[in-house]
Amino acid sequence: MLSDFFRIINNKKSMILIWVIILVPLVDLSQLLLVKLNLGEDYHPAFAFFLAGSSQGHISQILLLWFLPVYFLIICTDNYIEDLKYGYNHILISKMGKNKYIRNKLVFSFITPFITMFLALLINLLFSYILFWGGTSSLGIFEMDIEGNTLWELSVQFPLLTNLSYLLLACFLTGLSGLLGASASLIFPDRRYAYPITFFIWFSLVLWEDSIMNLFQPFTEFDFDYLLPTLIRDLVILLIIPLIVYLYKVKTDEI
Repeated sequence: MLSDFFRIINNKKSMILIWVIILVPLVDLSQLLLVKLNLGEDYHPAFAFFLAGSSQGHISQILLLWFLPVYFLIICTDNYIEDLKYGYNHILISKMGKNKYIRNKLVFSFITPFITMFLALLINLLFSYILFWGGTSSLGIFEMDIEGNTLWELSVQFPLLTNLSYLLLACFLTGLSGLLGASASLIFPDRRYAYPITFFIWFSLVLWEDSIMNLFQPFTEFDFDYLLPTLIRDLVILLIIPLIVYLYKVKTDEI
């Protein structure tokens, strides 16, 4: 995994994309800051947070979250394709064994997206609370009355804790999106197939009525009884694919 880490650092394209992922939430925050300066809309810090989706049109969220696994395919999760192309996989497998090689590829493909998204969202959250400290506007959301919605009541009472919880959930799902890309690369070691297959599976989760995007956004009308089945379904899909790929690659003669 150390070699994969240095591969990212030494790859300009990967580093540029990592910085783009970190900067997109800050660009979104700057839009809210301009609204505050020009129109006097002083957002509550919790609603200035990127995942809350307060910016007009949600363009930043769409550009970043809808295409997550593709970004990380470019950054690192298609490394197996590179290894296969140059025969580097044979060298690594001879040193550590195929089992460990495949496992390291999958683990690295989870950790890197998780950490990248964690940094991006944590920086955004910190600046949200610094720049909008004392703000009260929630676009009318805090004033809504949704009876019997436990998640809503908890979110209103503990907005910072809610944002932190969704931040960690978003990072975990981002890690799984990286696993999805790595799995497609292991089974289809050709970018012409791995990229569209990865995007098709992820975008299917986005387009469903109970979209995976609902798991990224706090302060919605959805309660636990709606979100938990969505979470369980998506976890099953995004975990069982890497598991099947791992077992298949380890037990077959393919390397």
